[in-house]
Amino acid sequence: MVEFNDPFIVWRLIFMINFKKYKIPKFCEIALIVIYSLIHCLLLYYIFTNFNVNLVIRYGPIMIFYIFMIAATIFSVALEEELSGGIAYLDEISWPLSTIGKEAQLKLKRKCRIINMCIAFVLLIILSEIIVNYPSFGDQKDFFICVKVFDDYFGEWSSIPYYFYFTASPFFYYYYFKLCFTYVYAVLETQLQFFLIEGYLLQTYKIDNLKRWEYLKDTRYQQELGKSLQFAIAHHVALKKMVNVIVSLSVNGMPLFLLLGFLLYISCFTFVINLADTMTNILKIRIFLLGASCVCVTVLLCWNGQQIIDVTNSIFSTLTGAPWYFWDLDNVKILLIFITNCTKNDSITMAGICLDYKLFASLLRISFSYALVLFNLRKSSLS
Repeated sequence: MVEFNDPFIVWRLIFMINFKKYKIPKFCEIALIVIYSLIHCLLLYYIFTNFNVNLVIRYGPIMIFYIFMIAATIFSVALEEELSGGIAYLDEISWPLSTIGKEAQLKLKRKCRIINMCIAFVLLIILSEIIVNYPSFGDQKDFFICVKVFDDYFGEWSSIPYYFYFTASPFFYYYYFKLCFTYVYAVLETQLQFFLIEGYLLQTYKIDNLKRWEYLKDTRYQQELGKSLQFAIAHHVALKKMVNVIVSLSVNGMPLFLLLGFLLYISCFTFVINLADTMTNILKIRIFLLGASCVCVTVLLCWNGQQIIDVTNSIFSTLTGAPWYFWDLDNVKILLIFITNCTKNDSITMAGICLDYKLFASLLRISFSYALVLFNLRKSSLS
């Protein structure tokens, strides 16, 4: 097999660096997670002891977002071996782009470039959100509760935890990205391989219309066709195994991330509805970029979940369009076995909740409804 030419290699190089081969980075990872978790326990304690609706509304979005990042970091570190094993397995089974014809390759490369541009845009939004949250871009007291908490608990020493908090945050951003984009990369590569199977099958189906029925008597053609179908089935089975690995790993973190994502959307909508008239310009930029980054990541993940459904369905459609009436009985049996393997679409589903476009729409609708409830609650408390 020719070496696989990966069109998404840039994301792999950025987000799949393994630091754990060295002991010091491994110790630093655990220490940072523990210290950051303790800091957020202190912040939550402060909110509970000084609880009021205004405090929750003002500081909810960034608090939940940072808790989301800590959870993503813990999952990323805990599942690093499983994630690396899944990517290594994908490397072993991947077909090269040269498996299909040049015209099909050009179409596939063009599609991959568009996907890479969209992912780069999402990254740009997220990086912009990270940058504007730093102290050099304006006062943070209206957005980060940690500033107030550090002043109250540490007094003149508050600058130490304050600068540690913002200096250590890129570590958690990176592991948040790493978990997210490892999943995105694995799905994109699996999707690419399914497209290659589809292109390979369409290439196999090509016949000369002038001698269509003569293929039934052509033993050499039937033998080559049988080998091609078996080759495609073997790769399809390997990809189904890869999809099962992706689904099992995704379902592990799906309940927690769905809950935190749901709370994050509610808090962002509530923040905007209640404080839109009193926000400074820098605060408007910060909440806008936070909301935009959340929407972009959610769309990207839901789109990936939808792709798993679509590509498995696409293979089935391609198989049903095969010119089986020109094939001998053995090849028709192979085709039927292949179709049987494709009758059920794969999806990332937990307790009836499927990661697809509908989930994103439901998330926005329900979050906005709860945000309106909180708005009315605050309004009634002020009257």
